[in-house]
Amino acid sequence: MVKKLLVLFGFISLFLGIIGTLLPVIPTIPFLFVAYFCFNKGSDKFRQWYLSSKFHKQYLKALKFYKSVPRIYKILYVIGVVAFFVALITIYYFFFERIVEFIFSFI
Repeated sequence: MVKKLLVLFGFISLFLGIIGTLLPVIPTIPFLFVAYFCFNKGSDKFRQWYLSSKFHKQYLKALKFYKSVPRIYKILYVIGVVAFFVALITIYYFFFERIVEFIFSFI
């Protein structure tokens, strides 16, 4: 059950990382590393698929070269992911009613 949740969270992180390449507001690399971590712990099949894809190779060069990620990068990645989710929750909390009112004003 835990491995399935890790794979699911890996795909969610991968999706957010891909969106991050298109939108400058969302950090890309932290989500791709979280996806790698989840696939690494969740499924060998998805880990191999993730490592063989050409899109992610440019972001995983340091991981492949050093066989690990330096501690400072891990800390920065976690801070980036947490900051993104805090910003998302803050926007949702403070602006949800206004967004709903705006949408329903046209209906």
